[in-house]
Amino acid sequence: MITLEQFRSAFEAEAVKLMRDNKVPGMSVLITKGGKVFYERAFGAREWEGHKPATPDTIYGIASMTKSMTSLAILQLQERGKLNVQDPISKHIPVDLGEDITIHDLMCHGSGIPSLKDYVFPITNEDLAIADYPKFPMGNWEDFYFHVNDAKDWVMYPPGKKFYYFNGGYTMLGKIVEKASGMGYEEYVKKNILDVLGMERSTFYREDLDEMEDVSKGYAYKPEGESFSRIPKPHTTGPFNSSAGGLNSTVRDLTKYLRMHLDKGTYEGKRLLSEELISEMYKPHNTNIKGVANLLVPGKRAYGYGFGVYDFFGHTLITHGGASGVSGGQVAFIPELDLTFTWLYNVFGMPSHLMYYALYLLVGKNPDKEMPFIRRRKHFNKLMGKYSIYRNINSAEIVSREGLLQIKQTFNGKTVLTPLIPVNEDVEPWEFRAYGPYGYLDVEFTEHENGEITFDYERDLFRKQEYRKDYSYQ
Repeated sequence: MITLEQFRSAFEAEAVKLMRDNKVPGMSVLITKGGKVFYERAFGAREWEGHKPATPDTIYGIASMTKSMTSLAILQLQERGKLNVQDPISKHIPVDLGEDITIHDLMCHGSGIPSLKDYVFPITNEDLAIADYPKFPMGNWEDFYFHVNDAKDWVMYPPGKKFYYFNGGYTMLGKIVEKASGMGYEEYVKKNILDVLGMERSTFYREDLDEMEDVSKGYAYKPEGESFSRIPKPHTTGPFNSSAGGLNSTVRDLTKYLRMHLDKGTYEGKRLLSEELISEMYKPHNTNIKGVANLLVPGKRAYGYGFGVYDFFGHTLITHGGASGVSGGQVAFIPELDLTFTWLYNVFGMPSHLMYYALYLLVGKNPDKEMPFIRRRKHFNKLMGKYSIYRNINSAEIVSREGLLQIKQTFNGKTVLTPLIPVNEDVEPWEFRAYGPYGYLDVEFTEHENGEITFDYERDLFRKQEYRKDYSYQ
């Protein structure tokens, strides 16, 4: 088992690099093993201005990590006889999309309703995120229900056939909590979850944040040519995203919540949900996930109720991330190892591999040698740099954008980027394809015996002239 010193040395080097390359003011991390703190550290500051260090008690917007709490609230209400997850949603709220969509279907993103982008409208309307989405009237619940019900022609598959990550489904679940409990969603969660767990620094309300100490400032992502800047913004709150991603919390508060899950529904002798019902949250209710994060997670992927459920080197990894437009993070726990991981930060647009880097270390793997994402990153760094053909008549640069290598060239004063798609599933690929309107062109890199790297591009042979040593997460 890895020691704290070994973990700290490897993890913090990766964490600081990630913050530097992504212009992150601050973040907080807390890991527990066997019910005890294994690692706790805050990095940087809760805002760029002044000298306000981040701490383990710094409040961040946790975004979609809220979803599992909404699912927990639904199951609590089922246990109290107020509803059943097999109820059609039309029994509780005025939504009619022509299918027998159940509460269960919304909880596991299996309703067949594609993303309607309803979550972004309140954020865009307040200019809390730098986004290209249009403004849309979303000021009352009639607006919300109109937006959902008007999408009937977009529900093209029956429940259980698709995985469409649907924030609006969790917004509807919040309204179902209200109808079944007779109290506001935020009030219900505070009374039945937050207060019971002693999560005293967790709130849905922006006015609470204005009065509390040690609160981070959120930062949106703004592209600027080939770089980007960070724009300070308040955290996202409001009724249309509360139950899908509106909670603000700390790594210490969220760790209490994860410990409750590891203790099968109890926390310090207080039971929040029966062991039988809480186990439903981690069952693979939806296995139709099409995206394969094989560079991060080596095993099978599924979605339960408000949590992703993955096979991780023979262990069950239960996890969820979140990104609100100005903040985010990830939570995870592995029951077999009695392990929790909580990570929060105050920016949007953050690579998510740091949690998996930590988990590789914690299960006894060396991520620098065994994690496919890290191996590919190092390989791409080796290929990146400036190249030229015979007598420097033509030149090109191999760059990385959004995790893909691209050929960057200038023609008639115009910069052109050509993405390179690996032709196979090799973690360290040498053969790629550049696709165009008439087909594709094979692009093959070669490392020669003398260490020189070249690539063939149609009729040209490009030889590497410069080695780029500092990888950038662009």
